[in-house]
Parts: sequence; structure tokens; C-alpha cells
Amino acid sequence: MELFEAIHSQRAIRRFNNEPVPDELVRKILDAAIRAPSGGNRQPWSFIVVTDTDVKLELGRLYKESWVQGGLSKMARDSDPSTARVYTSAQYLADRMGEAPVLILACIEMGGGDTSITTGSSIYPAVQNLMLAARALSLGTVLTTIHKGREAEVKALLGIPANVETAALIPMGFPGEGARFGPTRRVPVDEVAHRDRWGGAL
Repeated sequence: MELFEAIHSQRAIRRFNNEPVPDELVRKILDAAIRAPSGGNRQPWSFIVVTDTDVKLELGRLYKESWVQGGLSKMARDSDPSTARVYTSAQYLADRMGEAPVLILACIEMGGGDTSITTGSSIYPAVQNLMLAARALSLGTVLTTIHKGREAEVKALLGIPANVETAALIPMGFPGEGARFGPTRRVPVDEVAHRDRWGGAL
């Protein structure tokens, strides 16, 4: 698939069918992920690929607990019509996270000190590479961080070291009924880009 086609048609896929994802595709996708840039070329990332049914179900349980604890179930119920479709889809995933064919935890080694927005500068490019590679192979993904409400339990379940933080949970599989790729709708470039200073027309 041509790069721009993948970019313009990638969208959050939260419904998957039961078809297993071949290991060779998972490896190909992860090989694309690790081609991303990282600060000082340190490549501080790790990826945990979860396909074991019991482990997936336990991750799904922790995810659902975090979803409920964060008040997202109420938001899904009370959302206005403009956001109802997204919240309904997100609720569907929260109820079935453990059923996704593959769950990938993108992790980053922390160097100590406080975390900040720059913490993601060396992991999220890799995550986007992963998601675009998946799209090119007709696999759906969505980036979520809701599991972090149960970070300690997730790390204990998967044996993640103390100096490693989970940055994203990415369910992956072939799109299920009702799920489809783009084209995506976005705010036009002219509304979000500025030339030379804030407010400068591009």
C-alpha cells in the first residue's frame, strides 16, 4: 500500500473478527515500529505481544476496571450525538478488549526523574509506525492508554520491570462487522497550521 493511502485511510478500529493474526505479520509490523527515530538513537522501547487467551482476558479485565473507574462508562451513556458514535465504539472495546486477536503493550525504559510530554517522544513515533504498518497489511488497530489506571497490576501480570513504563495498549486484528478503514475526516490544514507566527496564514 502506498504510504499516503495508508495515512489517509488509517482510523481507530475497535471491532475485530476472530481470525488469528499470523506471527509473520506481527513480526513485520514490529520491524516497522523499530525503524522509528528515538532521542539519541537510544531505542528505549520494548513491545509485549500478548496472544495467550488467559493473559488477554486478564488484561481485558484490568482495562475494563480502569475504564469504569475513570468514569468513561458514564460518559459513554451521557455523550451528546456528536460524540455518541465514538463513545459507543470505545465502550464496545472496553467490554471486549480481552477478545482482540493480539494485544501489544508499547513500553519505554525510563531514565528516572519526572515524566512529561517529552517522555513519549521516543515511543509514539514507533507506535505510529506500528499502526501504519498494520493498516498497510489490512489489520486494524487503535491506540489507548486507559489501562494505565491499572498500571501496577498490568506490570505485575506481565513481569514488566520497575524502570519500564507502559505507554500504549494497542489491540490489533482484522476488522470485524461494522468496522472499516477511512478515508478519515479531519479539521482542514488551514485551520490548524500557522506561518511564521500564531495566526499567520499558511
